[in-house]
Amino acid sequence: MANNFSIEPLSQISKKIIENKGVWNDKCPVSLERLRLLKFSYYDFNDSEHHNGEIIILDVVADYVANIFKELHALKFPIDKARTIEKYNGNDEESMADNNSSSFHCREITGGLPSIHSYGLAIDINPLQNPYIAESDISNKKPNQGLLKILPAEGYNYLNRTNIRPGMVEPIVTIFTRNGFSIWGGKWNNPIDWQHFQPSRAMAQLLASMSYDDRYTFFNLYVKESKLLNSIDPKENKFVALYQQNPNLFIQCFKDLPNLLTMDPQQAYELLSSKLRTPK
Repeated sequence: MANNFSIEPLSQISKKIIENKGVWNDKCPVSLERLRLLKFSYYDFNDSEHHNGEIIILDVVADYVANIFKELHALKFPIDKARTIEKYNGNDEESMADNNSSSFHCREITGGLPSIHSYGLAIDINPLQNPYIAESDISNKKPNQGLLKILPAEGYNYLNRTNIRPGMVEPIVTIFTRNGFSIWGGKWNNPIDWQHFQPSRAMAQLLASMSYDDRYTFFNLYVKESKLLNSIDPKENKFVALYQQNPNLFIQCFKDLPNLLTMDPQQAYELLSSKLRTPK
């Protein structure tokens, strides 16, 4: 069988299943129409090739995510399995325990914010070899875990990140970075999420508010230079309002003034505000 790499809209049947399983609801930051199913080939830990990889992502990043998995395939980087999250009835812990690589799942994180997975903009790779770790209170303590919450529990054997073994993501971080997934949870302090890659939350907020053409253009700019969008405080993201004020001029400013993408957020906001201000 030839290598399988294809991108397609979700079928009506898939949309119904995703909604019925609670993986998507009408409070999600993106509609089902904006999601795409990427089908891809991959190698497992026995060096056997599979052609049944599936991951759901936001439309505008689909080509870049396809590039990521094509590069992983060329490297024969091992992936245990890649199934969409409704196959686990929307249960992330079951998906992680099965060492499943995945993306879209509309859910909240601590504090009530939507997870970046809710935008189809976060990718988790081999959770067993790249576990999620967070502080845990004593009431949640599990055997051999002390005061740490480790998901999946078997990921305990991969806490030593200097001993690189097959399926660990450290060798492939740059592949994600050059395709726009420049935020890696392995660099966080609490939680530490080695399996997790994403663009910035500020970028996700902007993409969710933009037309298709604008978000496609803007994400391409972000892939080339992520400094500004990775520095914006998503709790005070005033750039969404600027975009909504004048979408065409907002995008044109970033195309005409590439230095905007390297500025401090306040400097960039002030410059954009002056450019978008309606002449009296």
